[in-house]
Amino acid sequence: MTGPPRRTAVERQPKYLRIYTELRDRIASGKWPAGSPLPAQRELADEFSVSMMTLRQALQLLADEGLVAARPGLGTYVTSQYAHDLGHLRGFGADLARPGAEVSSRLLVAAVAIPPGPVAARLGSPEQALHIRRLRLVAGRPVVLQTSWLPVPLPGGLDPRILVMPSAGQGGGPGPAGRDGSGLYQALAGIGLAVARATETITPVLLDAAAARDLGRTAGSLALLSHRVSFTADGEPVIDDHAVFPGDSVAITATRSPDEIAVAYTLTPPPG
Repeated sequence: MTGPPRRTAVERQPKYLRIYTELRDRIASGKWPAGSPLPAQRELADEFSVSMMTLRQALQLLADEGLVAARPGLGTYVTSQYAHDLGHLRGFGADLARPGAEVSSRLLVAAVAIPPGPVAARLGSPEQALHIRRLRLVAGRPVVLQTSWLPVPLPGGLDPRILVMPSAGQGGGPGPAGRDGSGLYQALAGIGLAVARATETITPVLLDAAAARDLGRTAGSLALLSHRVSFTADGEPVIDDHAVFPGDSVAITATRSPDEIAVAYTLTPPPG
């Protein structure tokens, strides 16, 4: 006599894991594109013939990966699949510019000025610094306001204005971090000043009037502030950088394992 058929490894998985895998595959395939709502929880529970508790376990796994985000009173939405990985040394623009991402940058300010005292101290007390203010947009929606200061001159005596100002760049064209939207890390590497390490602190803040205006948000809205100081391999500070992420467009997601942790900013879809 033959016994009952043996179940496959997939069939032996808990139901919530099988639902999680199926929903993740639907998102990855584009069936549910970024910004689209998932079906109602009751509808999904009926589709998979499970309880609401089991379904919510699957949805929580998707949320833990930054693939979906809940909007109170509206439902669960697929997040925009652009993230800034805190575990790797890259600029914000490089991380946002994933394949297929509609990412653009708007240069708001590029001028040499006397840096604020704390900024000057972190940059080695230069008398002047290049002040750059840029707006990062995804699909035309402002998601990062970035204010950067670079010492004048840079280590080695280079003028940082060649990075952003057409009149100071060779050949009269825009510098490598100019209006084309490419990043300062790439631009510095191109002139022999590659960033080798950085310190970064993330704190919650309220948007002031100027930041709210640039980001198209309301003054006093919640936001995250990333403050990063970047150094060359010789330990020379080259960028003092503040990046503001509106609270309605970003979440911090951590993926943990026994021997490592990966942390990333995940951009969320715009409110309905």
